[in-house]
Amino acid sequence: MVALLGACVSACHGVTGPSALPVQLQNVVDPESVNAVSLFNSCVGHPFPQPNSPNSGKNYFWPNSTNFSTTDQLTVFAACTGLVRQTSSDMSPDQQDRGRTVHLVCDGSSTSLRYFHLNFASSLLGQHVRAGDTLGHASLLGDGQAPSPIPAWYYSSNLDVAVAEGSDSTTENYFTRLSPAALAAWNARGVTSLSQTVTPGNPTCSRYNSDITNPGIFVFSPTR
Repeated sequence: MVALLGACVSACHGVTGPSALPVQLQNVVDPESVNAVSLFNSCVGHPFPQPNSPNSGKNYFWPNSTNFSTTDQLTVFAACTGLVRQTSSDMSPDQQDRGRTVHLVCDGSSTSLRYFHLNFASSLLGQHVRAGDTLGHASLLGDGQAPSPIPAWYYSSNLDVAVAEGSDSTTENYFTRLSPAALAAWNARGVTSLSQTVTPGNPTCSRYNSDITNPGIFVFSPTR
């Protein structure tokens, strides 16, 4: 593990140089398996990247009504072909409250993805995966946490994904990086414009929350 983390200090921040280009991504979840997503650049969750961001530079996904508050039901996929690794920050205690955190570093590219709250086999670390491969399942119920008080998906915990360019401190809206086919899969869930997936301007958040009624959360229609 020490060798793996050491090798990842630079690699997990993407490839650099003139040949390093962004890649088009595939979907990290089946659009039919989720009911809502946080807007990029919103006041949902917490400031990200840490520690000085005025907003949240990642996307949170809420499960649909058949897999809320579960630990091994919402399947999570590799968004690109590349290596699965962990940085020292992935191993910090606050990243392991529900599942674990990993990086997927896209081959020959400046692009990487950071997956939060993921349950996966230990053999996944250091593996080269192909776009569309199953990485594991979302951890939507923490240790000792009671399931949602009523059978409603919007009380469930969520899955977080951050798309980075060059380094973890430079993140981008997940939806703007999708291939045409991957983005089209969200059209049937009501995402017909990229403007629906981002908070415009540069808001400075006085507080953050993950209430499904937050204006920074886009609920798909119809919900499942």
